[in-house]
Amino acid sequence: MQRSACLPAALLLPGLLYSLTVCRGEMCGTTTRASAGDDLAELRSKAFAAFRAHCRPKTKPKTGGDLQFCSVFTEAKLPRTFKFLLEPFSTPFRLDFDVKIKQGASIALAEHNTDESVFAEINIGGRVNTKANVRPCYLICLDIVATHEEQGLVNASEYRPFWIDYKGGVVRIGKGGQEAAFVEWDAGAYHQRVPTRVHFGVSSWGNAEGYWKLHQKCA
Repeated sequence: MQRSACLPAALLLPGLLYSLTVCRGEMCGTTTRASAGDDLAELRSKAFAAFRAHCRPKTKPKTGGDLQFCSVFTEAKLPRTFKFLLEPFSTPFRLDFDVKIKQGASIALAEHNTDESVFAEINIGGRVNTKANVRPCYLICLDIVATHEEQGLVNASEYRPFWIDYKGGVVRIGKGGQEAAFVEWDAGAYHQRVPTRVHFGVSSWGNAEGYWKLHQKCA
């Protein structure tokens, strides 16, 4: 059984009961005055009722689960099609995400929620999970404008954390827990424009099914 993160304590003083609670590093206290004829059990009930009314709204809500993540499944198919499930971002922005896939986790940054408007396509775990590549558009682009070589970037059995950052036209991708990007590219200089709103899409490359957790609510 999971224990509560809130640790209540009570102190009985002449004529009152003082209740103090430490909850996720924050403290909240209430004072309850005793009425004539109150016994300790009644006074304790009053104290905890006051605590629930006064302190509970101040505690932080739990994070994680469906309230924080947008879960996405991407099919293994060719040609690949991107799923745009988030509200468009105003630039600059950063998005954290986790992905579980054998190879070829594909990300698109687009001016609209269409494959044709993609201005940066990032493939993590390409070439049989040995590289990360960036292309300047979707499908018809053969040019690779940025690359990073590394074995085992993604995994079919566990989620791997990553982040993507877009600022001033520059796209940067890194691993969760690491501030340094492992690949970056100046999309603004290449396309001679920097969109102010960007759509984020995901797909699977080739024969790999993908499971994604985007650290943002689904649209």
